[in-house]
Amino acid sequence: MKITELRDLFEYNRWAHENTMRAAAELDPMKYSGPSGARGTSPKAALQNMLAEEVAWLSRWEGHSLAEPPDYSECADTDALRMRWKSLWRRQRSFVESLNEDDLSRLIGIRMSSGIEAVQPLGDTMLHVVNNATYLRGQAATLIGLLGGSTPDSDYFTYCAVRGPDGAEANVIP
Repeated sequence: MKITELRDLFEYNRWAHENTMRAAAELDPMKYSGPSGARGTSPKAALQNMLAEEVAWLSRWEGHSLAEPPDYSECADTDALRMRWKSLWRRQRSFVESLNEDDLSRLIGIRMSSGIEAVQPLGDTMLHVVNNATYLRGQAATLIGLLGGSTPDSDYFTYCAVRGPDGAEANVIP
């Protein structure tokens, strides 16, 4: 994978997260925070988990593992959580922009919260984050839909159409 492709995937990831946050913000506050049927979790908990995962991975890339995953339970609504996301995106973008092609093959040591330790190329772990985020966003979108909200558009194809060829914004008919 080329660094330019990885940078684009992280921009896609941010775009898709923003769409998911917007859809969650349209929910009634009780639906946003309360457990959803048989799944027993809420859109709020799903979005907090997404954020905690990405913060943990960025910390690993920066050279330190978190002893405990971050706790965002104090973020009562999507506005509070969005502020945390924006902080992460600034750090994440700075990190991604600082990389070059050679950095992607650099081996990094990883210690998971489960205690598992591994050594992997940085680029592989970064691709994992975007891939895993797609899965976690799907969980959040399912919860939002089950609660009567609008299912967010987080499709990579749509992102490519919106950003246009060569990263220039395109005119897309909704």
